[in-house]
Amino acid sequence: MDSIKVGILGFGVVGSGVVKVLQKNFAEITKRVGQKIEIAAIADLDLKSDRGVKVDRKILTTDGFAVCADPKIDIIVELVGGTGVAGKFIETALDNGKHVVTANKALLSEKGAPLFKLAEQKGKLLLFEAAVGGAIPIIRTLKTSLASEKIEKIYGILNGTCNFILTKLANEGGEFSEVLADAQKRGFAEANPTLDIEGGDTAHKIALLASIAFGTQVDFKQIHIEGITKLSAADFEFARRLNRKIKLVAVAKKENGSLEIRVNPTLLSIDSPLAKIDGVTNAVAFHGKNLGEIILSGPGAGSLPTATAVVGDIIEAARGSEIPSRGIPESSLEKFPMKKIEDVESEYYLRFGVKDEAGVIRDISNVLAKHKLNIRDILQLDLNEFQREVPLVILLHKANEAKVRKAVEEINQLKCVNGKAVVLRVEE
Repeated sequence: MDSIKVGILGFGVVGSGVVKVLQKNFAEITKRVGQKIEIAAIADLDLKSDRGVKVDRKILTTDGFAVCADPKIDIIVELVGGTGVAGKFIETALDNGKHVVTANKALLSEKGAPLFKLAEQKGKLLLFEAAVGGAIPIIRTLKTSLASEKIEKIYGILNGTCNFILTKLANEGGEFSEVLADAQKRGFAEANPTLDIEGGDTAHKIALLASIAFGTQVDFKQIHIEGITKLSAADFEFARRLNRKIKLVAVAKKENGSLEIRVNPTLLSIDSPLAKIDGVTNAVAFHGKNLGEIILSGPGAGSLPTATAVVGDIIEAARGSEIPSRGIPESSLEKFPMKKIEDVESEYYLRFGVKDEAGVIRDISNVLAKHKLNIRDILQLDLNEFQREVPLVILLHKANEAKVRKAVEEINQLKCVNGKAVVLRVEE
C-alpha cells in the first residue's frame, strides 16, 4: 500500500498532539484514506524537550525549509505560528508542489491573500480548519454543507480565554486581574494574554470566516476590535439585573453590498443560545436565507481538539479534495466595502460613574435628547455599595454609533460625571 508522507513544522503543544492523533488512530485513518499517512519529518528548533510522544529521532531536524523542499514529502503541516517565517515556510512548500495544512489564523487573516493565490496557481490546497474554533468543523461546514446557502450574518464566541474569564466574572465575581491569573494558572491563558483579551485573536478568526461565508478578501486592518479589559464588577451586576450576559462576540454581516465586521464585548439576552456558551467553549451562529440559524459549538482550543482538526485537513489533502481552499476559486472573490464603526447601528448600554446629587439623570438625559438618542431604560446600583461614585446605566434604543459617541463624549465632560463611560453594544 502506498503512503502519504507528511512533514510537520513545529513540535510544540499542537504539533505533538498531531503526532499522537496520527499514531493512535493510524488504522482508522488508513482505512478511510486508503493509504497510510506517514510522518516523514518533524522540524523544530528544540529537539531535546520531552513531547510526551515517541518518534524516530532520525526524522527530527531543525531545518524547516529543507522539509518544505523535500521531494518525498506530500503534505506540509505548519504549526510554527506567527506572521514571519511561517509564511516563508508555506510559500516554499507550495512552490515545491505540496499541500499545506496550518492553524495559523494570524498569518492567513493578515497576509493570507498571496498564499491562497499561490496555492491555486500550483493546484494545491491550503487548509486551515484548526485556525478557527479548534475541533469545531466550522470551515469545512461553510465550504461544503452550507455551500448552497447565502450567509447573511455570523455571530461567534471564538476565544476560550475570554469566555472563561467572562463566565467566571459573571458567576463568581472578583477582579479582572485575579480571574486572568487563575486562567493562566489553569492553562487557559497565555503568559502574555494581550492578543486574547484585547480581541485580536477573535478578529483573526472572524476575518477568515467572513472571507469564506461572503466570498471576499477581508482587509484585517479595517476590522473594529475591542477587548474585555474595560469591564468592571458593576457591568456584570447590571447585566444580571437586566437578565443578560456579557460575551466577547465577533460579528460579521453582509448588508446592502457592504460588510460590517467587528469584535466587541456585547450584552446578550440570557435566552440567546450564545449566552449559554460558558467556560472555554467556542460557538458560531450562522444566519442564512434558507436555513435560518444554525449553531456549531465545541472545544475551541487544546492540544488534542486542535490536533484533531489538523489531522482532518491532512486527510482531506490526502484524499485529493478539489474544493478550493476558501470554498470558491480565488478569481471569483468579490470586493465589498467595509462599513466604518461610526456607521454601525445597534442598541447600546452606557455606564457612567456619577456623583450622588440632584439633576444627574436630567443633565445626562438632556445631552442624549440633544443628539436624538432614545432612552430604553435607566438603572442605578445602591449608593452604599460604592464610595467614590455611583454606577449609572442607560440603555438606548437602536441608534447610530457616531451619534452615541458624540453624546458620550459630551456627557463625560459634565461635572456630575466621574471618569469615562463604558459603552457596550446590545444584541438580541
